[in-house]
Amino acid sequence: MTGPSDASPAARRVVTRRAAPRAARRRSRPHVLAVLAAVVALGLVVTTQVPDPVGDVVGDLLYAVAVYAALVLVAPRVRPWAAGAVVLTWCWLVEALQATPVVGAVLDVVPAAAWVLGSTFSARDLLLYLLGVLLAVGLDVLADARAGVARGSRPL
Repeated sequence: MTGPSDASPAARRVVTRRAAPRAARRRSRPHVLAVLAAVVALGLVVTTQVPDPVGDVVGDLLYAVAVYAALVLVAPRVRPWAAGAVVLTWCWLVEALQATPVVGAVLDVVPAAAWVLGSTFSARDLLLYLLGVLLAVGLDVLADARAGVARGSRPL
């Protein structure tokens, strides 16, 4: 009869990697919270101090990055591309909602909701959200790869 210790080193490595994905091992909530706070602060500065169209464009990119960081904060084990898909869906749904009277009704009652829901539909924002998500996923994957090199592990 063979037990887990009888498995070859390669088999044990596969089991270990499947049980604890690298992205899950690297992320810590305090670190992600700090990133989220920095992105939100930068977004507020950019959208209030930088004139359009630059402020609007950078603000949209940072919105997608902030939503990505918020998702990773509440679900730190989510894989980067899965998180990116969820965030892009959220951003596009919020943007599509702006084409309906729902956002206007919400903003009449809660004006500060404009920071989350926006105000008017713009097709350009759909592309900017895609770019923001790609930026967030790319930085997440890059940070994971760098952390793996620092730990001395081999990439998958």
